[in-house]
Amino acid sequence: MSLFTFPRQIYFQRDIVDSLGEILSDSLNILIITDKNILNIHGERIRKSLGSKNYRVYDNVEPEPSILSIENAFNELKIMEPDTIVAIGGGSVMDFAKSMAIKFSYPDMDLRDINPFNRLLINLKLISVPTTSGTGSDVSFGIVLTDGPRKLALGNYALVPMLTILDSSLTPYSKEIVRSTGIDAFVHSFEALSANTSTILTDALAEKSIEIIFKNLKKGMENEENAKDLLHLSATMAGMAFSNSGTALAHALGHSFGATFHITHGTSVGLFLPYVIDFNSQDMTTNEKYKKVERILGLENLIDGIKNFYRDVGQPCYVKDLNISKKEYISKIDELVSKALMDSELAFNPVIAGEDDLKNIYLKAYGD
Repeated sequence: MSLFTFPRQIYFQRDIVDSLGEILSDSLNILIITDKNILNIHGERIRKSLGSKNYRVYDNVEPEPSILSIENAFNELKIMEPDTIVAIGGGSVMDFAKSMAIKFSYPDMDLRDINPFNRLLINLKLISVPTTSGTGSDVSFGIVLTDGPRKLALGNYALVPMLTILDSSLTPYSKEIVRSTGIDAFVHSFEALSANTSTILTDALAEKSIEIIFKNLKKGMENEENAKDLLHLSATMAGMAFSNSGTALAHALGHSFGATFHITHGTSVGLFLPYVIDFNSQDMTTNEKYKKVERILGLENLIDGIKNFYRDVGQPCYVKDLNISKKEYISKIDELVSKALMDSELAFNPVIAGEDDLKNIYLKAYGD
């Protein structure tokens, strides 16, 4: 069964966070979930916007939150019984907030049992306010949690926030963060487009997001307001696309590479995109989609155009650009391939990729 899920409402306007109290006019007991960095930067603004509303702020959210930390937070906060949870932050904050929504609705549920096939009913309003332009977590049904040494990719359609608030004035000024998150959204769009579960609904969102990011990422890195507004909305469009179709081979390769060499997610998945496009072009339907994007972007060659775009914004085109020695890289190729083969995103790739295929792409991506 095909299913397309996205928030009930999306607000998008610079400085709209200053009207948060008005947007939450029907909420009586509000739990704000964020992290210490966001609270330090935007805390006073958030408090002022909420005015006399009844709310509590929880800011003890760690990167890649653990199941244990969520259980501890729930035990601390369960007496509150909120009717609204507002997540203000990046992907980890969104994951934490979605998990808390599950616990408030199903206190005895083991978070490890979350899956897309169970019918869940969240008994509170879940609202997302993303502070980066890239993860798409504000409109997705997925969460990633840490369970000891394991990373668990979980999800349920009930976890798509009811409302998302897009305000690019909350996003970072750091060029490196804007680039990495923007490249993440760029890859989300390409992977949504090529995924074997894509539809014309997801294609339309993906194509437009690719175009806007391609044309605006450099200006966004220079903190041009209109460009950052467009990047913020495009990241959410990309999120709606990939969360309704899936990501694919570039994510499987990037997940493995990033975990092995401790490289940020957006940079990792972006690095492998050109070589995945080359590999997936052997599928006729996918190749036709790539050709359409090529025309939309006004390029003579899509892969060359993406690499030129990368150079323009400072995104690495090759592994060697990250100062990883060839000897070290080659020594870990088998480990990289093994991890990538276990990644669930491979199931969505339009071309079946075996061990030799992955190894060849990894080798090609190093650069001469």
